[in-house]
Amino acid sequence: MTAAARGGKNGVGYFDFAFHGARIETPNGGVHHVRLNAFARQNTTERPYAVVNDFIASTLGVAAGLPVPPGNLIGLYGGGHGFVSMAFGERGDAAPPVIPPRFCQERPWEACGIIAFDQWVSNTDRHDRNLSYIADVGVAVFDHDLALINQYHPSGDAASALASDLDVECKSHCLAPHLVDVSFFPEWFDRIASVSRREIQRTVDICRSADLVESSLRDVLVDFVVHRQTRVRSYVDRTRLEYKKVSNWTLDLEGTNGGS
Repeated sequence: MTAAARGGKNGVGYFDFAFHGARIETPNGGVHHVRLNAFARQNTTERPYAVVNDFIASTLGVAAGLPVPPGNLIGLYGGGHGFVSMAFGERGDAAPPVIPPRFCQERPWEACGIIAFDQWVSNTDRHDRNLSYIADVGVAVFDHDLALINQYHPSGDAASALASDLDVECKSHCLAPHLVDVSFFPEWFDRIASVSRREIQRTVDICRSADLVESSLRDVLVDFVVHRQTRVRSYVDRTRLEYKKVSNWTLDLEGTNGGS
């Protein structure tokens, strides 16, 4: 394994292990102990499910093939858990925010995937600073603390919030007005539909094992994700007026992932 992993133009991105923001300690039998540059999220009073949202959405994004930086739950000193994801960039530099018109023109496949994914996990907070694109490196999709339980507040009920959002499409996506080609959507609908219920259950179960959700909320979360999974095409179709640059809307409600 090389010290640096470079995804090139395949959408994986560049996660710098060697030169900037990382430290490689003495190898043992060819295996290096690596200290990585990463970002950690914790819950806040205003967003008590931020860690759950980010971990579940990011894990499902990876399962569907989206270029989400690798991450996982970690135990925190003093108790509790956070969500840590690897930093994305080139040679240690901070990744620049995406420029939506350029991104949609140069990476329409990923753009369709990001929109479809955000509809799946009900992510209401996609903007230019939680997407990154480096032309010769790749794409990174991150920061999902306002997916899933995104309407919850301390005095509310998370299960009720999910119920109210169960079939609500996400509007005003930052990429939609700049997308010209929607022909890549069906592939992403199928990719999302291919994530098994077992994988969704496993991901949410990890949050239950970490005492981040109760058993009852775990079950509601699984049902929420599974319900929306086969209705992504419908959510995209409902927002077709936002795709102002698309002259030929080729999507319909028939076929794989049709939903209603």
